[in-house]
Order: sequence, then structure tokens, then C-alpha cells
Amino acid sequence: SERLFVEMADVMVAEGWRDAGYEFICIDDCWMAPTRDEHGRLQADPKRFPSGIRKLADYVHSKGLKLGIYSDVGNKTCAGFPGSYNHYDLDAQTFASWGVDLLKFDGCNAGTLELLAEGYRRMSLALNRTGRSIVYSCEWPFYLRPMQQPNYTEIKQYCNHWRNFFDVYDSWSSIKSILDWTALHQDSIVKIAGPGGWNDPDMASRALVIGNFGLSWEQAVTQMAMWAIMAAPLFMSNDLRHISPEAKWLLQNKEVIAINQDPLGKQGYQVIKDKNFELWERPLSGPAYAVAVLNQQEIGGPRNFTFPLTFLGNGLACNPACSVWQVLPASRDCGVYSWVSSLSVEVNPTGTVLLKV
Repeated sequence: SERLFVEMADVMVAEGWRDAGYEFICIDDCWMAPTRDEHGRLQADPKRFPSGIRKLADYVHSKGLKLGIYSDVGNKTCAGFPGSYNHYDLDAQTFASWGVDLLKFDGCNAGTLELLAEGYRRMSLALNRTGRSIVYSCEWPFYLRPMQQPNYTEIKQYCNHWRNFFDVYDSWSSIKSILDWTALHQDSIVKIAGPGGWNDPDMASRALVIGNFGLSWEQAVTQMAMWAIMAAPLFMSNDLRHISPEAKWLLQNKEVIAINQDPLGKQGYQVIKDKNFELWERPLSGPAYAVAVLNQQEIGGPRNFTFPLTFLGNGLACNPACSVWQVLPASRDCGVYSWVSSLSVEVNPTGTVLLKV
């Protein structure tokens, strides 16, 4: 309901979320009335959004925040509300007139793959024609993938970020499957990411599940660290009115957010997988590297992982020497290392150590 979004906007300002960089509040499916109005326009559900979306957008903007909304490329949304098929221009104009700043455009009920692709292209052009700056969040490759390999060059031409994989759920197995999928497909997806267009590891409404119930502390650290490495859009899906101080500390961690939002805009990738350890790196401006060591083992206690620094940045990250700073699970100076030395880190089961080199 609109009251929920108003309360969330208040909390985002009062509790430092806006100042940490979280600036969008996004409404997902089911916000609409079951039918369009007499002019064919989408309308908000009158019970749950009695003041209308424009009024809500004005309130969100008054707080220095932005509003995101949801529609679908097909004739119905995933939950069965009116979709944007054959109404792309009208819906784009409607969203712009309401002051919307982001559109999550789903891919349910699109019919054929040709119609799916055509719909994503047409909505992109329609949004641009409104003259309003609206972030365009697509699900195009996710709906293509079972049938064909997505053309990421084309997708980036039209979309600002795009979902590649199944909905994330509030569980470790879900986070793990996303990381495994990303590593498996990194050759095709890493190179396309950059300013203006990003890989969304799951869906743009349920990305960070930190602050809910399903993840242990170690697993929450892993999600935050790995989303930063993957240059993933940071969308939280949680109730900010009821969140633990620990989860808040993690989600608002300035050092991790700085890695995630690094202006170079390069996505990280897995360098090696050794038994249950994974070593990932992400090139940063500076020049520097973000490095993550993930312990996939789910039993036992902390384990040490030792690797030569020549593994990083094609051997150049630490040439002739480098300083190493640990960002997660806690911030500390690890010292200066020479090009030929090795680094040893202790990682808890399902946990991650995030470093800046």
C-alpha cells in the first residue's frame, strides 16, 4: 500500500540509507487496478494507493529519493494485471507524467521470443521519447535463455540492467546457485558490464536478502561481498522498519559500497576454484583490485586459504609491491606485500573475506 512506501521513504532518510547511496524505492507487481481506465491508461489500485502514484512520487522526491515502478512486456503481468503489450508509448508517457524514475519491465505472457525482444526494444525507445530520465530494468535475457543465447550487446543497447537468473530467495542455497551460475557464464557476461548497463544476478526487486531470516551472518557477508565483486545493482528486499543493527552495518558499509559503485565499472570474475575455496577479483580504478575469498564448505570451522599474489591482475596487481586492506568481515590493515609473496586468509564456512589490494 502507499502507506508502506511512505513509511519506508521516511526510514530511508531517518536511518541513513539515502546517505549511504540507496536512492530508489521500487514498487513491484500488483500495484495496478485490474483494468485500464477509459482512456486506456494504467491506474493504481484505488484501495491500496488511494492518492495515486503521482502523489506518492512527489512524496518520495520530497525526501530526496526516487520512485521505481513495475510493468510487463506481455499482455498481462506475472500476477495477472494489465501488461504493456500494445501500450508501450502510452505506458511510458503515463509513468513519466507520474514522475517515475525507474521501470522494472518483466517478461511474463509475452507470447513468442520475437514479441518479447520487440517489446523490450519498443519500451526502451518509448521511455527515451518521454524526455524523462528513467532507469530501464529488463528481464530480457532471463526469458530468452531457456531457448537461445542472449545477445548482450543488443540488450545493453536498450537496457540499463538486466536479469540473468532465477528469483533470489532468502536462503543460502539460492545465493550459492547464483554465484555458481555467474562463474559458469562469466565468459559471456562479464565483458558487457559497465557504466550504463549492468548484469543483475537475480531480479531487480529481490536482490539483497540481508536483514531477513534465511541467511547466517557469514552468508550475509558473502552476499554483500560478492554482489560488490559482481558490480551488481544493490537492491534491498527487506523491511527497513525491523532490521538488526548488524544487517544495517553491513548494508550501509561505505567501503563495500565504494567497491560496488567503483567508477571504472568493471565486473569481477572467478580466478580459481580450489577444493571448496573460490578466489574472485574485480579491477578497480586507482589502480586497485577487490579480491574475495569464499569458503563454500558448509561444515567444520574456519579454514585457511593461501595463494600467491601473482594470481591477481594477471600477475600485475602487486607488482612490485602492494598494500592489502581487509574490508569484510571486519575492516583492518593487512600490511604491505611484495610481488613474490603469498597471502593467507582465514575464512569461516559459507563466509567470505573481502580485500582491497
